[in-house]
Amino acid sequence: MMLISAAAVFGLWRAKRRFILPSGEALNRMAWEASFEERGLPVPAGGPRDGYWGARMPGQVKVADIGWQEAEAHLPGLVEEDAQGVQRFGPAGAPHHILILGGSVAWGAYASAIETTYFARLAHALAAGGQPVQITVLAAGAWTSEHELTALQARGLAFGADVVMFLDGLNDLTLGKGSADELAASYLQRMREARDLARVRGARIVFVLQPWLLDKSRSRIEERVLKLSLDDGGQARVRDGYARMRTGLRELGPGGGATFIDCSNVFARERATTFTDLWHFADPGHALLADRLAAAMIAVLRGPP
Repeated sequence: MMLISAAAVFGLWRAKRRFILPSGEALNRMAWEASFEERGLPVPAGGPRDGYWGARMPGQVKVADIGWQEAEAHLPGLVEEDAQGVQRFGPAGAPHHILILGGSVAWGAYASAIETTYFARLAHALAAGGQPVQITVLAAGAWTSEHELTALQARGLAFGADVVMFLDGLNDLTLGKGSADELAASYLQRMREARDLARVRGARIVFVLQPWLLDKSRSRIEERVLKLSLDDGGQARVRDGYARMRTGLRELGPGGGATFIDCSNVFARERATTFTDLWHFADPGHALLADRLAAAMIAVLRGPP
């Protein structure tokens, strides 16, 4: 009788799972690991810094002013979040201060560590470009533009940032109720209000439409993710809504006193698995997002206040 080693059995299981795609958390884990493996990169042993499906985090807490926020968390090298659910990166005395608002993508979900989040990479890239910054992230899972605008009014303006960035869009279309036109119109109205609030405080405003799966050359794993996440009607709503948001945010651009950075297609040319679910992505995606943001933000920071 031929004996098969445990390592060989594990190897066969890993090969087989590529042909029989799972669902739920198992699919989430497979996609996260594949985003490294398909690029020839080592898979970080600890998984996402927040854990698969947020398992490593203490959860969210209800708050009167916004509705809910992320709970305080101190996981060395992974998450440093204060009692207000705020993360900070970069020197406090930096010449520029960027406040970022949004949902879990803006929060930095599914990076393997703080240093591999898009916002840490962005800070390093801007410093290398001669524009050192402190970044404050005020974001929470499942926030939509309604929560983000409220967070800016209730807390964000008090931080005194000279640049306010909204990194969002997808939650409004996937979590909100209504047609694509209705959801996009509500979103754009809130972004106009945010622009006006920032301008009154003398801050520059930047709108970033977050990456989305429908604009990508999808891998087999990502096709499975999309199939389990959105039916045909849901996909049509997201496509239509993103088109409306993109047009509206462009109109809020330089002529409207804002900067628009379209990151919806930042993964479009990536053939390797990048998304772990409909919203999130691992380190390779964070790096691509940071590169796109840094190139645009250098110009913003060098421009007139």
